[in-house]
Amino acid sequence: MPITRIEDNPLLAINVRLWKFLSVLFARNWLRCAAFVAPVCLMNAMQFVYLYQQWGDLATFILNTFFATSIFNALLRTCLVIKNRDKFEALIQELVTMYDDIEATGNDYAKRELAAATKAARKISIFNLSASFCDIIAATLFPLFQENRIHPFGVALPGIDVTRSPLYEIVYISQLPCPFTLTSMYMPYVSLFASFAMFGKVALKVLQDNLRNLCDNMQHKSEMELFNLLRSNISYHARISKYVNDFNELVTYMVLIEFMLFSCVICSLLFCINITNSTAEKISIVMYIGTMLYVLFTYYWQANGILEQSLLVSDAAYEMQWYKCSQRFKRTLLIFIGRTQKPLQIRVGQMSPMTMEVFQSLLNSSYSYFTLLHNLYND
Repeated sequence: MPITRIEDNPLLAINVRLWKFLSVLFARNWLRCAAFVAPVCLMNAMQFVYLYQQWGDLATFILNTFFATSIFNALLRTCLVIKNRDKFEALIQELVTMYDDIEATGNDYAKRELAAATKAARKISIFNLSASFCDIIAATLFPLFQENRIHPFGVALPGIDVTRSPLYEIVYISQLPCPFTLTSMYMPYVSLFASFAMFGKVALKVLQDNLRNLCDNMQHKSEMELFNLLRSNISYHARISKYVNDFNELVTYMVLIEFMLFSCVICSLLFCINITNSTAEKISIVMYIGTMLYVLFTYYWQANGILEQSLLVSDAAYEMQWYKCSQRFKRTLLIFIGRTQKPLQIRVGQMSPMTMEVFQSLLNSSYSYFTLLHNLYND
């Protein structure tokens, strides 16, 4: 079977092609990459200057803190991907190779699971890009309906009034590409995270199916054939384990940063709802909180799925007709079951596994900090 080009793999095609065009991955056009990242870096620096100037206006400060930290987060993600591009590209190449291996098998169950995951991953990618683009378009158009002169993303320069013509118009026009630029920075990372995790779950489900059916029709298989089949499944588990560990190594510290960042920002936005009188701002804040919760839920739901499926491997191994096999087979299977008791995990900063329990604790922490701020403010 011919090897699929990486950008043609349906699980990854949308995001890989976008990042390849922007020279984030699989391209080494540094001029295009700099043209993509540098303007956002400049705007983000100007945002923090604006935050310093808006320190006294609490609602405005919190709202623009959300924009500044979100764009900083997108920049940090993109820069880390560029810095570790060789590792990201190696992980993607391994995924494509394993994907082609599953498609080349005659296992109908494996093909169905792979097709379902591919369809879901493509839907997530399209939804993420579309929703983010529309969200930022709304933020870009919002100043047009305000009485005061404000920019879509509050920016400032020391000693210069950016609300005076023609500087106001120049800055506004310079922010018009933001829907494309920021969407291309922020959402492909989320979508690729989901795709990596979803493929990991498919690979584990395929392994479980292979183990359950390993001893089927064993009367037509020799002891050596059964043992070799077991060894090939053990090797496949080791390959999946390496894939998940490489995936974890690439995302673990970024997930930790976002865990701390988003918990603080969600708390601040909840507080901002209580102190702002603008209905439009309240609607915007609800949308922003929803976006962050969606991103976090995507991370933790998909990562939690890998952990759950990895724990089911030992159950699948035990369900085969091992009791009819040789002593060598039984001993090897027992060692393998012991090894699979340790779950495969995506971890938050190499500390805590990404589970739905951790996601719930993040929400609880954010709400606790919000109630504390709310009570202090009212007192």
